[in-house]
Amino acid sequence: MCIAAPAQIIEIDEEENSAVVDFGGVRQKVKLDLVEDVSEGRYVLVHSGYAIEVLSDQAARESLEAWDELLKVLEEENLD
Repeated sequence: MCIAAPAQIIEIDEEENSAVVDFGGVRQKVKLDLVEDVSEGRYVLVHSGYAIEVLSDQAARESLEAWDELLKVLEEENLD
């Protein structure tokens, strides 16, 4: 199973075709080779160091909400 996580673009390096993205406080550099029309502030899905899809604002909200729910369930399981 492959999982892609939503991240917000913080900074774009056009020369390297890469960006620094933020996963809720964790920043990582990702490649932008597979997406077009990206800009700072937009959300992308990231898998294996590559942005694989640019998200609409609504899709970004829904994806972030789903991740929050998943993290809550995982935390509860770890407490048991």
